[in-house]
Amino acid sequence: MYNKLKPFAVPLLTIAGLLLTIIWMAGAFDTKIKPGELKSGVSFKGKTYPLSTHFTALHEDVPATVRSKQTTHVAARILAPIKSIHVKAGDTVKKGDLLIELDNRNNRANVAQSRENTNAIKAQLIQAKSHYTRTKSLFSKESVTKAQLEQAKANYQSLSAQLASAKQQLQSSQTTSSYSQIRASFSARVIDRFAEPGDLASPGIKLLTLYDPSSLRIDVNVRESIALTLKIGQQLEANIPAIHKTIQATIEEIVPAADPGARSFLIKAKIEHNGELLPGMFARIRIPTGKAEQLLIPSAFVKQIGQLDVVWVLENNLAVRRFIRVGETTGDTTLVISGLSDGEKLISPEQVSDK
Repeated sequence: MYNKLKPFAVPLLTIAGLLLTIIWMAGAFDTKIKPGELKSGVSFKGKTYPLSTHFTALHEDVPATVRSKQTTHVAARILAPIKSIHVKAGDTVKKGDLLIELDNRNNRANVAQSRENTNAIKAQLIQAKSHYTRTKSLFSKESVTKAQLEQAKANYQSLSAQLASAKQQLQSSQTTSSYSQIRASFSARVIDRFAEPGDLASPGIKLLTLYDPSSLRIDVNVRESIALTLKIGQQLEANIPAIHKTIQATIEEIVPAADPGARSFLIKAKIEHNGELLPGMFARIRIPTGKAEQLLIPSAFVKQIGQLDVVWVLENNLAVRRFIRVGETTGDTTLVISGLSDGEKLISPEQVSDK
């Protein structure tokens, strides 16, 4: 029997030795420490910080966008080549400033033709009126027939109607000619231009885009459970990361229909004029979501060991190192998610020798 097992003895002993080595390296034979705690063994008699929970307001930061309430696409009213463009992207213009000038030689010719036609009809009307006046005088003396009087009257009335039509045609030509100069309808800033001199401007095709810098607002899509708690006139905090500023935004409009895809409502909030803001900028709106009981501790009491957050707690007059989970840090305070309880006492790291 011994002779039969002898060939397997060495491999079995080797395997057993490897298993024991692996178990030893895994720490199976080491003394265990209670998870989450490491006692220093040093009696502590210094100052402590008592913990207590508080009801604090909860907020949710929602991505938002800076937009302009008044954005205009500038287009031509007539078909004409572009003669010159007096602005470029980023320029600031005032109401009435000339933006684009179109080639209006054809329109000027139409105005001149309409004016000459009007003057010719005026001259004919003067003659017709004089003839009608003489005919009425002669008819009263029975020197002309009634048919001649009616003919003179009809000619006078016809020319009067032609003159009124010619004046309207002249006014229309002058109005059309004025369309060759495109001016700003309000004080604005140019976002972009989409044409160059020499291009053919067509009615309805945008040439410039303008916005009113003084009418910026913030648009944000808020999930329906929170949006229903908001009210017109409510003030919210808006953070603009690009300019590193937090400003006040006042809700002025809540669109009364939810986006069926995102289950959210569009909230529009007005803001004070700020020359640093531009349409399209990213913003974060802080929206209140209620209150909750939370445990906040001074951030100075929290130390990091690798990836872990550690505090020292007083237990049975001993300084105990404890690992905790923390949440958001605001200012000098840190939110504790787990690891500490109401009523416990913290010890500042500076008072503990075993750090």
